[in-house]
Amino acid sequence: PEAVLVSRAVIDVPPPSLPNESRLGCADSVGTEPSVDLTAAHEALIGEGFRNPANVIKQPTLATLGETPFDSDGDDIEHHRVIATEIVKDPFQFESPEPVLQNAIVLLDPKIPDCNYLVTSARKRGLMVVGVVRGSNREGSASALYPTAEALLEVGMHQVYEPPVGAKFDVVECAANLKTIESQQNLRFLGVVPCREAAVDFSDILGALLGLAVVNDLGLASARRDKGLMKVAVANAGLRVARYARLTAGNGEDVASAVEELELEYPVVVKTPRGMSTLDVFICDNEEEAKVATSKIVRSVGPDGRKTQYALLEEFIGGEEFAVNLIASPTTPRGVQVTDIWMYHKIQANGAMINTYQEMLDPHDRAYASLVRYAEGVARAVGVKYGVAHCEIKAKYDTKSGRWVDPVMIEIAGRLPGGRKSILAEICVPGWHPFEAMVDAHCGFPVRMPPSFRPTKKAVHCYVPSDRAGVLKSIEGEDFDRLKTHYDHLLLAEVGKPIKRATDLTSFAAQVWLVGDDAEEVKCDVMRARDEFKVEVE
Repeated sequence: PEAVLVSRAVIDVPPPSLPNESRLGCADSVGTEPSVDLTAAHEALIGEGFRNPANVIKQPTLATLGETPFDSDGDDIEHHRVIATEIVKDPFQFESPEPVLQNAIVLLDPKIPDCNYLVTSARKRGLMVVGVVRGSNREGSASALYPTAEALLEVGMHQVYEPPVGAKFDVVECAANLKTIESQQNLRFLGVVPCREAAVDFSDILGALLGLAVVNDLGLASARRDKGLMKVAVANAGLRVARYARLTAGNGEDVASAVEELELEYPVVVKTPRGMSTLDVFICDNEEEAKVATSKIVRSVGPDGRKTQYALLEEFIGGEEFAVNLIASPTTPRGVQVTDIWMYHKIQANGAMINTYQEMLDPHDRAYASLVRYAEGVARAVGVKYGVAHCEIKAKYDTKSGRWVDPVMIEIAGRLPGGRKSILAEICVPGWHPFEAMVDAHCGFPVRMPPSFRPTKKAVHCYVPSDRAGVLKSIEGEDFDRLKTHYDHLLLAEVGKPIKRATDLTSFAAQVWLVGDDAEEVKCDVMRARDEFKVEVE
């Protein structure tokens, strides 16, 4: 017997008595065609196609035991009957079921404390977390930025992959190892999350090698890392970029011709094409300084550990610098959307633009509307479709309109912003959880968006420099928790070790994060943190 549905109008019709007719509607035992076209009745199960009452009783349906496929507000229930098959206690199993797969996610080059939030977000979604550490870890105070495998396991990661001792990271070998783990442990990787700038291009390539569909545009992977190719992609999208040239001469002899061809005036910017944390970025006031800067970059080992074949010479863009952070997912209203904006307060000294502090702004303020539109266009131009992005822009303030205008990209990366910006954004924007959103976006899950990205608190990232260079003898004013709006701090200077004047993000003596309801109080604490910090060197 089979589960069937039958119209009440034919319940009392006696079944046909043809001896050679089968239960499946065949006319005889030799297998002639059914007298009813089942496809015509598919939509309603019992429809116009069942005109012969003798065939109605013989057709199997989609009904299940004790249920009806018809809604109560549709066909009347009493017009159908359900005949259930006998329940067998121990049914015969013809084949073994497939093992249940455990969903997993890969964190590429994780760092603490961002890693803690990503692990917590992944665990909430029932994901197994596998960390991939590409290179050797640094010792000392930077251990949080370059944690060991043991440290990552302690913060909650399930497994950590490292390249063999003495070997460089190979993305193909890494993918092969992860596929082996996936097979042996019945895992299913859903996404690869880059946790620092040097991992941006590797993450999408690794995701593709793992067979994932949720990866950013592979054809533009280099444009999300190489600042020269980045400008090409953005310019091709019709967006303004700084004029630039590639310098390949190790002695800087091509500086003069590049400056003349681009019709630039000094100062100019000379930088490494694959840098990070403002490393190997020089503001040059004349040709000689540009040549020296070029010679330091060309054919040297860059900040990411790769040999650099050329340097970039760019026009110096005036105005103020901003960082615009975005979330990208096909499940968001615009595909790419700005979540928070930070204004960089810098001073020019020692041949570089040096950070003093960075403050969080309101992305819904009309004064920053051009920055929002421009950053979203840049993200689309370099193929960011999944995850987060961090776009650095320069713009000028128009006093007449009260808006920031003429935005120009410095760089963009498909990663979390540095300096714990996402942690502060989660504190200041109600309903916004950037780490959960990042995990969801890279796994292809719908991203939960807040009603508004307007911050309700003032957040500032303060950089505390050393005004002297030498071996650190003593420190004064390092108790930053005395500040009323203190949230957290990181003391990078250690007594008895060398300290230098700050030029890039890695050379500051300390970093302080401040959060408060009163913007003036927060800025007052910024000044105190910088002015009251004193060092003695020998």
